[in-house]
Amino acid sequence: MKSMKLGDLCFFYHSGNKSRRIVGVVSVIKEWYFTDGDEKEGAVDVKEVGEMNRPVDLKEMKGEDGLEGFVLFKQPRLSVVPVPKNVWDKLCEIGGGFTREDQDEEEEEAVVIDKLDD
Repeated sequence: MKSMKLGDLCFFYHSGNKSRRIVGVVSVIKEWYFTDGDEKEGAVDVKEVGEMNRPVDLKEMKGEDGLEGFVLFKQPRLSVVPVPKNVWDKLCEIGGGFTREDQDEEEEEAVVIDKLDD
């Protein structure tokens, strides 16, 4: 999380036992900061950008060409993992892109946005 920068796009991933899947996209609105007086724990603040047009399930991800070696497969309950651009693009493709929450009703097409950093 410490490497996350203002404006970075991130997947919102459910990691519970029953529904391990990407459901949306968020944007970093405040970079890493300490949340305790001992400066041991911290967080980043994010805001919702949009919902995936179709959630992308962990099992589905594992079966896709081009996603081999994605760190999420090694430890699927991690809360934060880096997503290389090629993986970001593939996951957006699988999920049919995402619809921005602030998008006008007239513009209901999927929006696929590249991750800002590799």
